[in-house]
Amino acid sequence: MTMSQQLKFVASLFKMVVDESFNVMGPETVQTLFRLIGERQGEAVEKRLREKYKVKKWATEDFTEKFKKEVLEPALGEDQADYEINGDEITINIKTCPFQQSNMKISDKLFCTYTQGLIEQSFKKALTNIEFTTNQLIAEDQPTCGFKIKVQE
Repeated sequence: MTMSQQLKFVASLFKMVVDESFNVMGPETVQTLFRLIGERQGEAVEKRLREKYKVKKWATEDFTEKFKKEVLEPALGEDQADYEINGDEITINIKTCPFQQSNMKISDKLFCTYTQGLIEQSFKKALTNIEFTTNQLIAEDQPTCGFKIKVQE
């Protein structure tokens, strides 16, 4: 079995698990699970980056740039995410949905909850006191997914 065939098999099985989970547990429970998985990954991402770059306390711009390069770009591709820092606010824009590109149904926003948990928890661990909001989602027929992180002092 080639790598491509293996990936298609795993993706197919994953879709079936998600569908059956919706039937058995309901969408709210499944969304909560995906959010928790995203949060745990967010904690792991911040820890990995902190150890890799030997950082004790993150500067906002430094963490945001490393998050883009080390987390978003490998998952999305180059130039598929950008950010802007304006004072104490960080705006992250994701231009493509990797789940949609993998032919996953995104209208139920299941994968959005994973992404929200990942981003929010990563920044919360790195910058401690933040306020996180979602501005728009590709799953809601918007051109990008937009997230705002306000760093509290």
